[in-house]
Amino acid sequence: MKFLFLLLLLIVPLIMVFVALRSRMVTRVFHVLALLCFYSAATVIAGDVYATNAHMTTFTTEIHHFLLNGWFLYPSAYLGVYIPYLLWLSLFSKKS
Repeated sequence: MKFLFLLLLLIVPLIMVFVALRSRMVTRVFHVLALLCFYSAATVIAGDVYATNAHMTTFTTEIHHFLLNGWFLYPSAYLGVYIPYLLWLSLFSKKS
């Protein structure tokens, strides 16, 4: 299973680069989606940290609340693919 995740982490960003080099609009969609995912994940983290501090509990015992939250997992998964996509894109894009 770990091998599958590693393979997907290599293949999906390369597919994204291939598609993005064909269309500037797709590149903008990838960027906007990453921005929305970043703010979504950050909002979940901030909300859970605030709730933890408001209840006066230890953060390490409450960490699973946001790690298992779908509003954190899915955007973070996209960002985990988006960052290698940016690195691959910088390698393959033409410098002007």
